[in-house]
Amino acid sequence: MYTFFSRLIYLFTHIIPILVIAITIANILSELGLINRISWIVNPIVKIANLSPESGVVIITYIASGNAGSAMLSNFYEQGIISERETIITSFVSSFFSFLNHVFIYFIPVVIPLLGLKAGLLYILARMFVSLCITITAIVAGHFLLEKKSWENKNIKKKNETKRKTIKKGIKKALKVLRKILPRLILVYSIVILMMSYGVFKPLESFRILGLPGQVSAIVAAGVADTTSGFAAAGSLLSSGVITPTQAVAALLLTSIISMSVVFVRHSLPGRIAYFGFRLGVKIAIISSLLNIFYTAIALAILLW
Repeated sequence: MYTFFSRLIYLFTHIIPILVIAITIANILSELGLINRISWIVNPIVKIANLSPESGVVIITYIASGNAGSAMLSNFYEQGIISERETIITSFVSSFFSFLNHVFIYFIPVVIPLLGLKAGLLYILARMFVSLCITITAIVAGHFLLEKKSWENKNIKKKNETKRKTIKKGIKKALKVLRKILPRLILVYSIVILMMSYGVFKPLESFRILGLPGQVSAIVAAGVADTTSGFAAAGSLLSSGVITPTQAVAALLLTSIISMSVVFVRHSLPGRIAYFGFRLGVKIAIISSLLNIFYTAIALAILLW
């Protein structure tokens, strides 16, 4: 139960505050008419994908925080500002930008020290390839599946409204959205961490692939149970000269494919449902898993070619 309460505390001290701030800022920016002024940074991508300025802001936000980006995207969807189809496409266009965030908060400080410079950079390049392919796929999908948007200052606020009044309106809209999202987030998150505390996912963590060398099996076994442990196992084998950097990265990519079922049930599915509701959340989670498996398999094939 200690694990359950510690993770619940993390939810209320780290995830929910970011979500509240992101949704509030998104609504205030929208009411103040600043969406068009911020989204120019990713305009070329957004316009090719036929996305709205609001989606452009979401994409930028993913660079700073994945939770904030998801919260902002959920907010625009709940408000009816962007359609379900655009919400799905935006979430995947954001893949590469979310990767950039992980480079600075995880890959550089954690992965490179564990794997060493050569294997670490090779792994980062492989993950960059996967995320970039997902983003490009989403851009192409948006280009053909979404209608072209009009960008003519639709967010400029009325002149007869004071800035204070406009900000208050944005906060009211944010509260309306938060009343929908927060109960769903707390419920789903609590159920998942309770299941984790009682070892419900343990059978999935014992999954193995037959025919793998013993060394690679050790990386897979550790990585399925815990991502960082997989990197540590690979780093240990690398430092001992048992495997090469290419073999280490291949094993880690293989681990990510094998562990997709664990990631899907433990993180991706409940996280998407918490932000986007059951129907849309399940759609995004399934598409995300399929795209990740497909492009990771391609990256693995290229690496071993």
